[in-house]
Amino acid sequence: MARGTKAKPFPTPTGEGVVRRTKKELICSIVSKKTKEKFLSDSQREYYNKLTTNQITICSGPAGVGKSYIAMKAAVDLLVDPTTPYEKIIIVRPAVEAEEKLGSLPGGVEEKLDPYIFPSYYLLNKIIGKESREKLKEIEAIEVFALAYMRGMNIDNSILIFEEAQNSTPSQMKLLLTRIGFNSKFFISGDLEQFDRHKDKTQTGLWDSLQKFQKMDDIGVFEFNPEDIVRNPLISRILEKHKFKASDVTSTNIDFKLLFTAYFCFAINKLIDLDDEEVLAEFNKIV
Repeated sequence: MARGTKAKPFPTPTGEGVVRRTKKELICSIVSKKTKEKFLSDSQREYYNKLTTNQITICSGPAGVGKSYIAMKAAVDLLVDPTTPYEKIIIVRPAVEAEEKLGSLPGGVEEKLDPYIFPSYYLLNKIIGKESREKLKEIEAIEVFALAYMRGMNIDNSILIFEEAQNSTPSQMKLLLTRIGFNSKFFISGDLEQFDRHKDKTQTGLWDSLQKFQKMDDIGVFEFNPEDIVRNPLISRILEKHKFKASDVTSTNIDFKLLFTAYFCFAINKLIDLDDEEVLAEFNKIV
């Protein structure tokens, strides 16, 4: 094993005493084989390959493309592979509600995070079964971290999954990405059209990272398109209805600041006088 934490032996009771087994051996005894080779699109397969070959992978895409499932599948496959150094899956999510405040939640940090982590547990249950997921959690091969408390941490021999990254800030993403240690992988993903704490997607940590790390060794960037949606086809139609259409702009709902900016730019660039109908037509082209 390369630099990083050494595999720790775990006591396992037997009929004649105690056999000390490494954590990796325990993991492989709980989940004895890789998950099924199941990809619903070429994009999913390409994303899986990015995840398994880069130290950090940053992904964006709309709902329904399978980015969460593929990331969790890749994490489980790497975890249960006896030839890899990974001994833990760490799940991190920003504690941000989708336009609905839950108030103060009872319990410790992990209990407070449970509502946000539930989608990840649901995926693990589908991939390896609830019983195996609970056993991995018992031996601390699955852990939940709060992003707010990660300063000062160094993540070794682990696969960290950070979803809903569109609800992080650039400074939070910097904090998270600089936690990576030896023999680790970070899977970062989100949907830039479903942010809950920013006014514009360009203010999000996900957008910032996608722009910064397009061409950096050991960091893979992947973007799904609406055409990659593999869940219920109704999702595509719902997302299409939520898109802003320039043709819907009328004299009653138009943003007059933007209209004035468009009028000024086109008048300067084309050195002609434009009437209101021409400005609106040109404005509709660029918005």
